[in-house]
Amino acid sequence: MFWMGIVLAACGIFLLVYGGLLFRFSMAVGFFVLGFSLASWLFSSQTDLIRILISLVVGGVLAGVGYMLVRMVLHLAGGLLGAVLVLLVLSLLPLNMPSFLNIIIILAGAGVVGFFGNRLGDWVIILATSLAGAYAVVLGLTRMFPAAVEASAEYVASGSAYVPFTGPAFAVFVIIFVIGALAQDRIRSLRGRFVIR
Repeated sequence: MFWMGIVLAACGIFLLVYGGLLFRFSMAVGFFVLGFSLASWLFSSQTDLIRILISLVVGGVLAGVGYMLVRMVLHLAGGLLGAVLVLLVLSLLPLNMPSFLNIIIILAGAGVVGFFGNRLGDWVIILATSLAGAYAVVLGLTRMFPAAVEASAEYVASGSAYVPFTGPAFAVFVIIFVIGALAQDRIRSLRGRFVIR
């Protein structure tokens, strides 16, 4: 669905541009992207209207959680980083596991990296927002223009939360991630630290 791609790409651009500056909103947007894409994938067998409504509700609930729990900011950023990292690793693996097992693995990755998020300091913010932003942009572009990233017809029909790591999609992902991380590191060095302890 084209408009779902626009929503994901816009969220990714917001994360890449404002990841450290508007961190509370960035966490809300990052968790919205995570909830939206996972719910869209899990309920892909439903009609489009039901899938869209469920995806928006799940994404909205996770966005509210990300916005409200600002005191746990480094742990939340670590959780977002862990969830997106696991999604990317699962995208690379040629395994076809059941959806519930994938969700358990994603939650475990979010929990482990989230637990150690405060030890990474400001870098967890930069990495989480850059990685989630690149993930959302590539997933959005894939939904809008599947032929451009050489996505298969079955991938497009499944509504998968995985990023199709074809040559073009991988190149765009790496370029966007590196540019986002370098830009946010530069912003951090100019403005000082993101999180005051």
